[in-house]
Amino acid sequence: MRTLIVLLLSLASTLAVAGYDIHITRKSFWADDSGPKITFDQCQAYVHTDPQVVRDPANSPQDFLVSLPGESFPLWYNAQLGELYTKDPTDTAIRKLEDIARSLHARVQGDDGEFYPSKP
Repeated sequence: MRTLIVLLLSLASTLAVAGYDIHITRKSFWADDSGPKITFDQCQAYVHTDPQVVRDPANSPQDFLVSLPGESFPLWYNAQLGELYTKDPTDTAIRKLEDIARSLHARVQGDDGEFYPSKP
């Protein structure tokens, strides 16, 4: 029986492919209900200044695409939490998220609460 449970758990773990989200937030911890939020108007104002970030017409009006040399990635706005986030970004994408965060007076934080350093 124990072997069957281990087998089922290992099968389920290989099928459950989660990702790791990286957040642009003004909060101490991105998932907190309270704390300073980034508004959608602030996101839109930023997008108008950065040609690498555009609204994603294939998805909701609160979704964006970030295009960097050699890669692009989605950037989603979460109105409930007042943040922007993406899933499994590359190092290059994280540096871009840091640039966006600085412009929004925010920080880049991983799912587990770690903050990513900003460029000097």
